[in-house]
Amino acid sequence: MEFDAAIRQGNARANAAGNHLLGQAFLHRSRVPLDQAPIDHVTAAEWAALQPQLDSTPDAEELEQGVVDGCSPWACRGDVDAVRDGFGLAS
Repeated sequence: MEFDAAIRQGNARANAAGNHLLGQAFLHRSRVPLDQAPIDHVTAAEWAALQPQLDSTPDAEELEQGVVDGCSPWACRGDVDAVRDGFGLAS
């Protein structure tokens, strides 16, 4: 926390050379002092990265196109013979 407070106004050598920091510097992405930062908060992206990859996760093509021989409420694709109701709709 001391280092976080020390960098608030920028680098001492840069300030002495006339290259002052515009704004303030913070270590935490929330841009608040480290002793006030929510360091125990996990973002959605961090949570997703922590989740194990499941073996049954569909690949991108299956997510985009659907299951090759799958059926929807309206029709079947592939070599599946659809069962038709009295109106000719797949059921």
